[in-house]
Amino acid sequence: MLKMLYNNPMIKIKTIRYLFEAILGLKMLILTKILGLELSTKTLSWFFSNIGPKLKISNQAKENLHLAFPNIKDSEIESIIFKMWKNIGMVVAEFFHLKKISEEKNDRITVSGEEYIKKYEDKGVIFVSGHFANWEIIPLILRDYRDKVGGIYRHSNNFFVNSWVVKQRYKNTTPIQIKKGSSGAREMLSLLKENGAVAMLVDQKLSSGVKVNFFGSDAMTSDGAASLAIKYNYPVIPINVERTKGSNFNVSFYPEIKINISSNKQNDIKIFTSEINKFLEGCITSKPESWFWIHNRWDKKFNLN
Repeated sequence: MLKMLYNNPMIKIKTIRYLFEAILGLKMLILTKILGLELSTKTLSWFFSNIGPKLKISNQAKENLHLAFPNIKDSEIESIIFKMWKNIGMVVAEFFHLKKISEEKNDRITVSGEEYIKKYEDKGVIFVSGHFANWEIIPLILRDYRDKVGGIYRHSNNFFVNSWVVKQRYKNTTPIQIKKGSSGAREMLSLLKENGAVAMLVDQKLSSGVKVNFFGSDAMTSDGAASLAIKYNYPVIPINVERTKGSNFNVSFYPEIKINISSNKQNDIKIFTSEINKFLEGCITSKPESWFWIHNRWDKKFNLN
């Protein structure tokens, strides 16, 4: 078996690429530690905002922006993509300084809408959000309100990096890491039954889920939050994260998402998921430069005229 893997050219290429990414990540880690949080965020935001817009992947961002905002001007697109890459650079730098941000969160992070989270102190709660500003902040703040906090994560293809990333989140933001998949779904339900909190980022494209409207076009969307809410009556509370200045943020909790439950479970799940997407649309529209536009979010085959 090992011989077969070793002789497989595709596996060799991927392994070399993953190793290169890991080495690059290590160098970036060392650089950010030397520079410190403030200087490293300024440095990487400058670097990413000057390099990112020139990369091929930015074409995906342009397509997504045109689809979401049909009347948008090219100059606005260029501005949004530039600021998006600037934010991504800051997120990368901040990930290497999660411990510092966690230690200084009372000075760096303000919270609004606390009443919506305190309403369900003795019940399992599902929190939904998207890749806004710095999404790693969400579980860090939830720990102030809940004893048990679990974050859903996608296993990185890069096996050199994955374990380190999971470890950093475990130490600094999310005590309970729940991997996407069937085993993760069981773990998530178990945590909710123990009155824990589950944080989910639901703005990425999936191969499964439900097809619902997102900015006027069909998009495959995670139905996990909707399914759990309808089947087990767990409240779903939306969260938005906004960057204020530098590595400072405002985390806003919003009223629980509710729908009228009918006898058609599948239709109810679609309606519920659509309500989640409407919330995400509002967050993105208010600060489009804060969203991760380089997602391959929409399936073009669903949106052909």
